[in-house]
Amino acid sequence: MSLTFTIQPTSAAGLKRPAVLLIATLAAFVVYVSFAVATIAREVGTSADLTPAQMDDLGAVWLGLHVLWVVPPILAAIALTFLSRMLQGATRFVPALAAVTIVFAGAYLLVNLVAYGSDTATWGGNALYPWSIALSLAAGWFGVLPATVLVSTALALRGIARRTAWSVTALVGLYWVVELLTYLPVLLGPETFAGFEGGLPPFLLGILWAILGGGLLRPGVLSQK
Repeated sequence: MSLTFTIQPTSAAGLKRPAVLLIATLAAFVVYVSFAVATIAREVGTSADLTPAQMDDLGAVWLGLHVLWVVPPILAAIALTFLSRMLQGATRFVPALAAVTIVFAGAYLLVNLVAYGSDTATWGGNALYPWSIALSLAAGWFGVLPATVLVSTALALRGIARRTAWSVTALVGLYWVVELLTYLPVLLGPETFAGFEGGLPPFLLGILWAILGGGLLRPGVLSQK
C-alpha cells in the first residue's frame, strides 16, 4: 500500500471551518485546565487519589471534567475529517480514525461515569482506573494522532501551509512515539497508573493543532511553497 495523495479542488473558504475547529482545540484545553484547577485540584493532586466520598461530593462536576477532557480530540477529529475530504489517497482513512477517536472517547466517559460506584479506598485503586487511562490514550494512538499525521502530510505535499504542515507532522509524530515509549511499559508491566507520574502534557497537542489551524488561515496559504 503506497502513501499517495490525490489533489482535489481547494479554496481558502473551504479551509476556514476546519482551521477554526483546530484552533478551538487549544481554547478547549484551556477551559479544561481552568475547570480542573477550580474544582478537582482543590481536593487532591490527581484524580487517582480521590476517595468515593470526594467523588460523590463532586457530583456532576466529575462527569463535566471528563466531558471537557475529550472535547479537544473530538474537535480535532472533526476538523481533520473536513480536511480529508479535500484530499484522497491515504487520507481516506481519516474519517474511520475520527470515528475510532469518538468511540474510545465515549467508552472513556462511560468508565468514568461508572466510577461513581467505586468502593475502593481511592479511584486509583479501582480496577476500572487503568481502563480509563488506556481508553484516553487509545483515542489518540489509534485515532486522532495518526489522522493528524496523515492530513498534515497531505497538506504539506500539496503545498498548503507547507512548512507549518511539515512541522506539525514531525512534532505530532514525535509526540506519538514518546507517548508509546512512556506508557507502554506501564500498560504491559507490573506498574500501575495510580502511582505513575510522567508523560507529555496533552496540552501540547492543542498548541500543535492550533498552529496548523492558524497556518491554514494565513493569507495566500494555497500558494505557499
